[in-house]
Amino acid sequence: MKKTVFFIFILSLLNLGNVIACEVNISDYVGYQIIYSGTVTGYIDDNGQEQDSFEGCEHGRVLIVDYSKQIVCAGYGYSYAYHPDIVVLANEYGRKACINNEVYDVR
Repeated sequence: MKKTVFFIFILSLLNLGNVIACEVNISDYVGYQIIYSGTVTGYIDDNGQEQDSFEGCEHGRVLIVDYSKQIVCAGYGYSYAYHPDIVVLANEYGRKACINNEVYDVR
């Protein structure tokens, strides 16, 4: 029994592919709840074309999450990444998205 539990523990440590990365000072987000986590799989550019990278937020930019969901930027911030992790936080006043270790206002 002890060997089985230890083996499962080691396997869980090796399964790092399912870890969502968001390195922020969590004390800044007391009262927020994590409402979604996934991958930014693209955005809609100014011409209405779907792009397959993440190039930061511009007010009104639509981000595509997990190929089928959308979230809209409510602020501005530049960052570039190919399919970065996203963690969406919400409280009674609004929503934040942590992408590529940067926090953006979203709606």
